[in-house]
Amino acid sequence: MVPLPGSPQVPCFPRCVEWILQNQQRNGSWGLSQLDSTVNKDLLSSTLACVLALKKWSVGREHIRRGLRFIGSNFPVAMDEQAAAPIGFNITFAAMVSLAIEMGLEFPVRQAHVDGILHFRDMELERLVWDKSYGREAYMAYVAEGLGNLLDWNKVMKFQRKNGSLFNSPSSTAAALLHNYDDKALQYLNFLVSRFVPTVYPTSIYCQLLMVDSLEKIGISRHFYNEIKGILDVTYR
Repeated sequence: MVPLPGSPQVPCFPRCVEWILQNQQRNGSWGLSQLDSTVNKDLLSSTLACVLALKKWSVGREHIRRGLRFIGSNFPVAMDEQAAAPIGFNITFAAMVSLAIEMGLEFPVRQAHVDGILHFRDMELERLVWDKSYGREAYMAYVAEGLGNLLDWNKVMKFQRKNGSLFNSPSSTAAALLHNYDDKALQYLNFLVSRFVPTVYPTSIYCQLLMVDSLEKIGISRHFYNEIKGILDVTYR
């Protein structure tokens, strides 16, 4: 989704677009396949992200059609509040759904399901408005790719790590590059693309932030202030 500086119609990372075109699964998805063929929220997110990238650069019409069909067929998974989900799923997935609609893409699902996903996002944002905990600002920076212009990106960039990334996350760093151009972020992404394209967040960071998020959601984070502070200090050092 990141354009080449000075050339908004040209992708900054054409190798990534080529990877998307060459790595769609038979069922229309992109991402890490499960051994038992189950569909999870992470797979839905990665598939929708790839669909949006292809639409952005006007390539892969058939890939897009198959990807949307996969998402439509498995949309109930996104609605399942009991299913495991990546951190901030209700925010980031809903943001991608909204962007897809703005780009003229149509999901083969009932409008009520789309409205439901957007409602989950609104509920999450309302929770964040009233959340005054220590980890709120870091959490919002971590899911910034789903918040777009709702954020002050100058504040988000204070979480940038020495390697130029946000939380060692390619997707969060790419979102920062879109909203707040930064040479270090571009260097970080160029470094990754020259070697590999990770499809998931680093496991240790993901698990630790998931624990912090869970503690805050159930209202007992104040009892673990020192532990949470330690995790956050390491996460965005």
